[in-house]
This record gives sequence, C-alpha cells and structure tokens, in this order.
Amino acid sequence: MMRIKIRFVKRKNDYLIQRKSFMGWKYIGYAVDMGYGSFRYFYCQDTKEKLLDEVLEKYYEVDKRFVEVTEYPPIKIY
Repeated sequence: MMRIKIRFVKRKNDYLIQRKSFMGWKYIGYAVDMGYGSFRYFYCQDTKEKLLDEVLEKYYEVDKRFVEVTEYPPIKIY
C-alpha cells in the first residue's frame, strides 16, 4: 500500500495541494511544453475532494483504494 503525505493550501476561491518531500513541502503540478518554452501549472480545484481525486488519478496514477493518505493541517493564503 502506497503512503502519501499531503496538505492543502487555501486560496481565496480554490485549493492547491502540496506533498511532503525530503527537502520540505513541494507543490504538486505539471509542466506544459509549448515547443519554445515550458510552463508549470499547479493542480487547483474548488473543493478538497475533487482536488485529491484529480491528483491521485493524474499525478500518482493510482486509485483511492490503494493509497493511505496522511493529511496535515492546511495553510491559508490571503
């Protein structure tokens, strides 16, 4: 069983997600390559449940049944 440690970051109208790594907390995102340069986007949704489902499906590529998620207290960004 896979174990992940995450925390949510609350912005004004939506949530971002971070994962715990060896060097501290890192935002979970994806890169889009345009051919002449790339952009980095963060996974973002308006509810925590939707965001967690999207990250597990697209970033970790596992189902919720096979993952043990440890959630740390969230952060608010004003």
